[in-house]
Amino acid sequence: MTDQTHPQHLKMVPIDRIEVLNPRARNKRLHKEIVDNIDAVGLKRPVTVRKRPDDPERYDLVCGEGRLEAFRLLGQEKIPAVVIEAEEADCMVMSLVENIARRQHRPIDLMLEIGNLHQRGYNDVTIAEKIGCTQSWVNMIVTLLERGEERLVAAVETGLIPVSLRCP
Repeated sequence: MTDQTHPQHLKMVPIDRIEVLNPRARNKRLHKEIVDNIDAVGLKRPVTVRKRPDDPERYDLVCGEGRLEAFRLLGQEKIPAVVIEAEEADCMVMSLVENIARRQHRPIDLMLEIGNLHQRGYNDVTIAEKIGCTQSWVNMIVTLLERGEERLVAAVETGLIPVSLRCP
């Protein structure tokens, strides 16, 4: 989000002052490729952070956890970062949108992100608009997650279980 409601600027930020807002598990092999690529050609896109309202010397990571971890592994002390002014809730949505935009993601990760947004107070309409799906689909996912049906959701989304089952 680079509109007037989210002013931004680029600066070098000390890595040890950045806290990950929305951590996620990552594939170690693919992450090693990211680390090797950054080591060989440098960082192609800065991370996105916001200054913490309670401590202006610290930052919340909005987007770029893999890049941040790569810089840590490479022994860097600072990382190029776009510093934005945004509320934590908006930052969570931005993080979710970036994660969804990835070419390869597991369906259950998307489901859990939707559950996280719902727990933070976003309604189904807002979540659906942000991720480009229908309100009814978001509602179905939230309902299943609230009932502890993560594995069922993942099985349906990956095609292991058809959306409709007919009993004889």
